[in-house]
Amino acid sequence: MNRTRPVVVSAVALVAVATLSACGEMADGAQGPQHGEPGHKMLAVATINGVGAVVTDADGKTLYRFDKDLSQPPTSNCDGECATAWPPMLAGVATPMLKGIQDTQVGTTTRKDGSKQITLNGWPLYGFSGDKAAGELNGQGANGTWFAVAPDGSKITAGGKAGGSGY
Repeated sequence: MNRTRPVVVSAVALVAVATLSACGEMADGAQGPQHGEPGHKMLAVATINGVGAVVTDADGKTLYRFDKDLSQPPTSNCDGECATAWPPMLAGVATPMLKGIQDTQVGTTTRKDGSKQITLNGWPLYGFSGDKAAGELNGQGANGTWFAVAPDGSKITAGGKAGGSGY
């Protein structure tokens, strides 16, 4: 009788159960809040026509970086009215979920008000109040200082606009 086949089948079954168990733990929020729950933060990569791969939040809205910020050390220079137009992506209660982003590139910086802001390759991340839906890029190139963020943290210059709401 060949005993190799039952051993192989058992090993495959064990791997499948372990994989499903690991997914179940993450889906149950063992690593933090589930998608859409308070405190959930996500960085994902989406493709926008004419621009390419951009970093988005959990709602699919484009994230931006500000040329007046610093990446070394990570420093935000957008406060007050600037932060109203360009809301900082604040760190949640758990490590952000990542889709297409390397975890070694993600960090935080402490803002002047003491809150923690998520960074990508050292650059603080922001939304734009003029983007109302996923895939919009209304802040791109605003005042020559606001740019959508590529998955490696670099700025995307394609699709820029003249003027815009910037600081």
